[in-house]
Amino acid sequence: MRQYALATALLVLSNTTFASTIEDTAVAGLDKPAIYYADIEPHLKNAAKHPSVTLKQIGTSFQGQALNSLKIGTGPIKVMMWSQMHGDENTATAALMDFLSFITADENAQWLEKWQQKITLLIIPMVNPDGAAVQTRHNAQGIDLNRDAKALRTKEGQILMAAADAFKPDFGFNLHDQNAYYGAGKMGKQATISVLAPAYNEAREVNKSRGEAMQFIAHLAKTVETMIPGHLGKYNDSYSYRSFGDTFSEKGIRTILIESGAYPNDPNRQIARKVNRVLYKKAIDSITSQEWKSAKMAQYHAIPFNTKDNWVDLLIDDVTVKSELGDYQIDIAINNKGQSPIIKELGDISSIRQGYTSLDASSLNFKVGNSFVLNESLTLTVNKYKELLIQGYSCFSGDINMLENATNWPVYACKSVFTSIPSLHAPAAFFLQANGKNKYAVLGAELINLD
Repeated sequence: MRQYALATALLVLSNTTFASTIEDTAVAGLDKPAIYYADIEPHLKNAAKHPSVTLKQIGTSFQGQALNSLKIGTGPIKVMMWSQMHGDENTATAALMDFLSFITADENAQWLEKWQQKITLLIIPMVNPDGAAVQTRHNAQGIDLNRDAKALRTKEGQILMAAADAFKPDFGFNLHDQNAYYGAGKMGKQATISVLAPAYNEAREVNKSRGEAMQFIAHLAKTVETMIPGHLGKYNDSYSYRSFGDTFSEKGIRTILIESGAYPNDPNRQIARKVNRVLYKKAIDSITSQEWKSAKMAQYHAIPFNTKDNWVDLLIDDVTVKSELGDYQIDIAINNKGQSPIIKELGDISSIRQGYTSLDASSLNFKVGNSFVLNESLTLTVNKYKELLIQGYSCFSGDINMLENATNWPVYACKSVFTSIPSLHAPAAFFLQANGKNKYAVLGAELINLD
């Protein structure tokens, strides 16, 4: 009899579909640096097949691309989420697609049923599809949509404001990306997630709705700290008259800004994407249960403010420079922005900044490289490039069109200004020597060991 019961239990267990976790719900195809409207359109249409989801085109961008909303639930508490106002801020859009996949999964039907009569959720992903298409902050008119909340001179801004005015959200989730160089407090870890309850006036006063937004963020902060301890920061709370978050805060909406940032060895911000989707579910659960009301504003104020430029991509500490005027030691900071990264800063850097890659160069000397003259076609593989570096070549002259770069390392034309000593804003292509031998090559923010 006991054997029969055990066999029956195992049979039931084998036929049970376990609910997927939000942590594991990552839709395919969005782990990449840029996300375009074509990437999310299939996910929007797939979500719309669910009976609880209403997909609606709410307008078009300046260049005629669709702006959509998805409405889920019929409850009296209204929650609005919007992403990618800045076209090159992709992380939250990917996270929203994950969240939609979680919401509409059959195994999560009971979870959806718990809240859809208490909450109405409105999601507007990719507010700036034109900017997304070319990966720029601004829209096709060259306007920053998040500085258009008052004048409403853009179609996209008008659409977002009209949606908010019609929906009248109780909570607004303003979803953005921040640059990779913010720290969570002075000399803290990278600010992978930053939060803010935006000010509604110059005095940055705290009224009921802003105070409750602070409470809500304090509640969410616990989840961030559990997932990525030390990587939570608070965004600058200066009042920004023209911004949507501040304007919605003026309207009495509990506005929660979430900025996605960098994490070590995570170029496509998949850690921030995961934390975002977990926070979206946590937000819905907390609003349903009202659990967020037990959080204290003091917990919000305890979150460290972001520190600007706290991180650099490559930090070379205490390298010796030999010059005709005398030898000296400096730090060199390089950020990997653009096709040809340049030296961002020289001097005492390590006392206030940290490097995603750092090198103690106290036993090394700075050395400018030689010019490789192109007189025939050359394909640079990693092995070929490294061979040239070992020979002391760090830049190319002649017909640069004869060069094909098959590596991820940057290429520098020697017509750029190369000097015998490090120069601010100069191309970041040089060597670090030990005992007269090139030990490292520096190409942009790449530190290449030549041993």
